[in-house]
Amino acid sequence: MPSSQYTRSKGQGLTYNIAYDRNEYFIERDGHLKKSFPDAILAGIGPAEGTAELMLRMAISDIENLYGMDE
Repeated sequence: MPSSQYTRSKGQGLTYNIAYDRNEYFIERDGHLKKSFPDAILAGIGPAEGTAELMLRMAISDIENLYGMDE
């Protein structure tokens, strides 16, 4: 599973690790899982749409806006 680091541009500017693949992503910071998105199909994203690139973009959006997680 590919992974990437992302530093939030807002708030405290903390850095998060994102592990992502087709139809799933996991966000962690300092070794603690902050959010998991393990099945895009349940969120209404079709299997062909849930590319790894889309999952990375969604994870970054979640980090920037703190959707479903705390800073």
